[in-house]
Amino acid sequence: MLRLIVQIFLVGLVVYAGYQNRYRLINVALSNGLVRRFLVTKSLDMPIVRDKMMQSMFSQTK
Repeated sequence: MLRLIVQIFLVGLVVYAGYQNRYRLINVALSNGLVRRFLVTKSLDMPIVRDKMMQSMFSQTK
């Protein structure tokens, strides 16, 4: 039982630390070209992201 509580606490601590440094982690991940290419490809495979991006890129300016 004590081991389960410690594991839950450690997972929470890792999530908290990741949230506090989320932008730093994103910058580190995107500095690698292979990871960046993978993330861009996967994000453009999602219709919601792709449609939103195309809408913003090709909207008419006033």
